[in-house]
Amino acid sequence: MIDVVGFVISWLTIFGIYSILSLSLNLESGTAGVTNFGKVVFYGAGAYIAATLTTYLTLILNGVDVTETPPYDVRGIVLLGELGSRNPLMSLGLLVLSLVVAFVIAGALGYLLSYPIIRVGPAFVGFTLLSFGELMRVFLQHYEPVGGNKGLMAIPTPFGWVAESRVREVAYLGLVMGVLATTYVVIHRLVNSPLGRTLRAVRDDEVAALCLGKHVPKIKAKVLFVGSGFAGVAGVLLAYYLTSVNPNMFVPAVTFNVWAMIILGGCGNLKGSLVGAAVVTFVDRVLTFVTPYLGVTVISPDYLRWVIVGLLIVVVLIVNPRGLLPEEPIKTPALEVVSEELGGGSG
Repeated sequence: MIDVVGFVISWLTIFGIYSILSLSLNLESGTAGVTNFGKVVFYGAGAYIAATLTTYLTLILNGVDVTETPPYDVRGIVLLGELGSRNPLMSLGLLVLSLVVAFVIAGALGYLLSYPIIRVGPAFVGFTLLSFGELMRVFLQHYEPVGGNKGLMAIPTPFGWVAESRVREVAYLGLVMGVLATTYVVIHRLVNSPLGRTLRAVRDDEVAALCLGKHVPKIKAKVLFVGSGFAGVAGVLLAYYLTSVNPNMFVPAVTFNVWAMIILGGCGNLKGSLVGAAVVTFVDRVLTFVTPYLGVTVISPDYLRWVIVGLLIVVVLIVNPRGLLPEEPIKTPALEVVSEELGGGSG
């Protein structure tokens, strides 16, 4: 018997996390025209920052010597399981700290990686970030302080002190949705601000923007700071949700999963980001829940997910190449006043 409530909670949680990624990529690529094939870099950075800060600080604040009992050791994992649910204030404090630190570090990483190479061209930026993603994954596989190939486990969740598991799940879902709402409001205001109009000008005609005195490389790097910062926040939420991280979770396929979302939903439309994330994560969650009941199949459910998403993309691009929700015209106070005056005059 399939747990329908559990399915809905799981789907909405994953949907919320991926929606943050989708919104941030739409800001970078849909609004500013920056080709980012390395979204997983900042997603993984956020997850590892949260995992490292939370596991190490939980042990240190409880008087454990992490040089003798590191969090990736068996004894450290056992202690984390015992200590994580004892202090609600500590758990919530570490959550806030992780979100802030992940946003700043992931954002700074996006800025530093992109600014020196933006002048070369969008394709070079995309493939450089893609390559750096693989470099980071290989580095994490061999870096012992974060667990190497096994990663970090038993990450204390912010609601570990709640006794009922279903209540914990609902509380965490509420947290994810709250962060998603904040992300949407911030990016929506940014896109519809004077900076957002400048970003569209840079996307549509970079040479014209340069002739008008706009510092295009710096503008694009700033956008990557914001987009990468929110990707780091999504990584924090993933780490707390799964309570473990390892390098093999952050492969290039994650980036192209997010690209599929904005292609389906509509590049340049924030609501389209949410629609695309809902479709792709729904397919993923359905196959995850149904897999145990399928038995032996001709095709792996992982590959089946890509087949279904690929077919959806082909159908949507045939019907409407701009996605399910195409980009809408910019709405500004001046434009609204002019439209009202023209409407009144014609009447």
